[in-house]
Amino acid sequence: MLESIHFMYDNISSKDMGIQIASTRGGLFEENFLPRRRIIEKKIANNEKPYFQKVEHEPLSFNLSFYLEDWLDDHNLRKIARWLFQPYYKPLIFDNNPNRVLYALVEGNSALLHNGLKQGYVELTIRCDSPYTYSHELIFNNMAFRNANTGYQIIDDMKSFEQGSFFNSKVTSNGLTIDKVDNSWGAQYANIKKWSEF
Repeated sequence: MLESIHFMYDNISSKDMGIQIASTRGGLFEENFLPRRRIIEKKIANNEKPYFQKVEHEPLSFNLSFYLEDWLDDHNLRKIARWLFQPYYKPLIFDNNPNRVLYALVEGNSALLHNGLKQGYVELTIRCDSPYTYSHELIFNNMAFRNANTGYQIIDDMKSFEQGSFFNSKVTSNGLTIDKVDNSWGAQYANIKKWSEF
């Protein structure tokens, strides 16, 4: 994440806001490898070995620093603050891995560090709604199925009706109609003798 230059938060790109991610520390990047977890155990008197109950995962949390490219007046800072200070979790996507979506909020303290000449950067703490990242919703249209998965489709012409079997439907002078189905317990009891036939 931190090797990215730009990110998108609440469907607004950091390029449009005039900011880019900056590293305030020299050397290597430090990121979360796995979500933080806590082991829940129960201790019993006179027993040195605790009983394992479960593992709890904490939501992802990380620091984000970004450089302000075009900080001419306080209006730009207020615009950036309104963009980042959201009341609930919004999608956060980094440009180096656009397939991973985090739902994030700014939490804790934030800091604006500058030299007094309208040059500086902002440090924030980002907290996600879960220990995991998400993928985008994928919609598949006109999927091709294998031959083993072929089905039947009802078309208006009466010739296609004989290609498959359709339950509770019949051909009448008005075309294809649905038979009346009686699913009451009395009707089921009269026709079915064993529970396994349901």
